[in-house]
Amino acid sequence: MKDDEKFSDDPEENIRLENEFLTIKLKAQYGDAFFMETNADLPPEIENQFLKNIMAFEDANINKATSTVYETIGKPAYKPAEELVEGELSRELKRMNVLLQKHNLALDICDGPYPDLTIYKFITEELFAHELEMNGIPGMTMNFIYEEFHLNHKAEITKCTHQFLKHWFTGNFDDYAIELSNDIIMFNGRQMSRGELIVKMQLFFNAFEQFIDDAYNIDKVVFEIKDETHTGMGYAEGMLKYDALLEKGESIHYEGPYKLYMQMENNYWNIFYFVVPGFKW
Repeated sequence: MKDDEKFSDDPEENIRLENEFLTIKLKAQYGDAFFMETNADLPPEIENQFLKNIMAFEDANINKATSTVYETIGKPAYKPAEELVEGELSRELKRMNVLLQKHNLALDICDGPYPDLTIYKFITEELFAHELEMNGIPGMTMNFIYEEFHLNHKAEITKCTHQFLKHWFTGNFDDYAIELSNDIIMFNGRQMSRGELIVKMQLFFNAFEQFIDDAYNIDKVVFEIKDETHTGMGYAEGMLKYDALLEKGESIHYEGPYKLYMQMENNYWNIFYFVVPGFKW
């Protein structure tokens, strides 16, 4: 509705009818998720502005212009990776990164390094086709993370292991310990929730004042991915040691192999069972 259109000559009646009209229009155009019943406690003027803001926001999203990364950086000439001769690869990769930066785009690599050929192929064969919204914030750089396109499973399992053992040596697991699966499956097939496991672990930690002289290494990371379901299974193993201090100043030394069994769901690795010296299930 245009600003000069009126439903009634009475200002109060006009804004009430306009609110009803906007509510019906929102429901018709955008579905029940945007349906809003009139709130008697909300002043009509505020409700009117609220409804108009919703309408403007939804219209802007529908009419949002997009462009690919390749179009955004000016459709530069480039060679497919297979056509590059020796000595060209590093130079062309550097040129692509400069072009991205010139147009406020950047490619971040968290778990590298990766071969130059891998990154060049990713930029020219995948990132170039990625669509962008053209009405971005001026002067702000948009960052892409390589691992969000190609998860580095070994690096993610390693991170999960470090996080678990850090929490273990500090006795600091809670409901936000995301390295633990929501569903724990023990060797005998019995299941328990993450909350139940944390309670059980806390009983173990509470038996000691603290852990000191801790150390560990990661000897092996193994995983298998099912491409058709985008799920996976894996484990990390190595050796660890720590001294558990008792109240009277005595300590118990724990040392030996550990193993963390993991699963991947929704591109996240978490632990569903583990073997750690000192802990009994």
